[in-house]
Amino acid sequence: MSENEINTSNSTESQESKGVVLLSDLWKGFQKYWWMVVISCVVVSVVMFVKSYSAFNPRYEVSATFTVNTQILSLTGEGIPSFSAVYDNATATNLEDTFPYIISSNILYEAICSDLDIMYVPVTFSAKAISSTNMFTLTATGSEPQMTYDILVSAMKNYPSVAKYLVGNVRLVVITDPILPTEPVNKFTYADALKGFLIGFAISTAWIIFYALMRKTVKTKFDVQNRLKLDVLGMVPAVSFKRYKDIKTDESILITNERIGSGFLEAIRVFRNQFTHLTKDDEKVVMVTSTAPGEGKTTIAVNLALSLSSVGKKILIIDADLRNPSVSDALKLDENLKFDVEKEDYSITKLSDLGVSYLKLTLKKHSYWKLMNIDFMTGLFNELRNEYDYIIVDTPPCGLVYDSSLIAQVCDSVIYVVLQDTVRLKKILLGIDNLNHNSDIHILGAVVNGAQSGISGYGDDYGYSNYGGYYKSYSKYGYGYGYGYDYGRGEKDKSSKSEKKN
Repeated sequence: MSENEINTSNSTESQESKGVVLLSDLWKGFQKYWWMVVISCVVVSVVMFVKSYSAFNPRYEVSATFTVNTQILSLTGEGIPSFSAVYDNATATNLEDTFPYIISSNILYEAICSDLDIMYVPVTFSAKAISSTNMFTLTATGSEPQMTYDILVSAMKNYPSVAKYLVGNVRLVVITDPILPTEPVNKFTYADALKGFLIGFAISTAWIIFYALMRKTVKTKFDVQNRLKLDVLGMVPAVSFKRYKDIKTDESILITNERIGSGFLEAIRVFRNQFTHLTKDDEKVVMVTSTAPGEGKTTIAVNLALSLSSVGKKILIIDADLRNPSVSDALKLDENLKFDVEKEDYSITKLSDLGVSYLKLTLKKHSYWKLMNIDFMTGLFNELRNEYDYIIVDTPPCGLVYDSSLIAQVCDSVIYVVLQDTVRLKKILLGIDNLNHNSDIHILGAVVNGAQSGISGYGDDYGYSNYGGYYKSYSKYGYGYGYGYDYGRGEKDKSSKSEKKN
């Protein structure tokens, strides 16, 4: 395959990936804001319904068809006047032109008001003439059926007395009598309510599209490579467990847990192999960090340690997150755990059932800054470096506190954990920049944690479709990380929650 063909293939794959990501973001946006769609549709629909209903005014129509006969002198007898329906074109045209004017004249309106004893005429008239004839249809439209009927009858009654000033004496010969209406000609419909529903749907849909377009987070391996400019160490799937009523089950996210499925195990194995491939011989002290709490850095750290141990490596894992220690919780260690080595500042024990060693820093009154010191950390790592193949250091999130940047200065390399579609790219890049700015540490790459595929994921087939929905608590931890710690007492404030899903 030529270079041009490869570039074309990569471009096509990138476009397809962007399309899948956008569709997934739209779906996630709908899942998150479905209530907004419902509320928007209902509210706008109700508002337009109420507005339409309150403005609705039933209209009643009454019509009558008649001829207008003009008076002529009789040719026989003694000159007694009579009315004739015989017209020439000039007479018919004159009637056709003057009829609408007469119907809308103030003289006729005054005559109707006087006839019916009303202040004004609450109807509108419309007249239709049959061309070149004396036949007309007069229609009155009003809001009250009886009043509309009475006004039309009065108009026909008073028309001759008004018309004589323009066309002479006339008489109306009714062809179709007016009928009292029983139903309005206009019907109230729910068209405005439906229109409001569609407008509400359009507004909420526009918001979801905006939300989808503004989701600047890490979603796929392409985001890691192209936006973070890091190697992809692994795509670790989200994990959930079926819960059984009244049955306590092991829900630890460890490769040693028999309830963990093959998808998670395979992802950790691939991650381990990528890790060993990228690390240099002298890179023994490896820190694991993330941008924010709740991204699963501790889970990644302990499972990497267990996976390396399973292939014969001698591993030490250090819980250096003094503000929110969570390694012991992740490993399900006993609170009364006895240590093989106990020194003033740290304790070490061999976890024979897990195949790794665990180091716990001893935090005493006023000792925090003693432990978070480059000289202390350098001495500690130099003391332990030759005893283990790898030392995995779980550190605080580098996007929140300075601790990680300090530890990075004495570590050999770093693994950056990113929870899929959670933290904004801008914050992740700031966290990476903090590490690069304050140290020359080698960033091995990023692990995308909590990866999901299928309709709720982002197109990449991780083969882990049986696992979903575990890592969804990023917002639960917020940005108050570490400030519940009372350094004077050496205890965590009870209001500071442990990072259970880390």
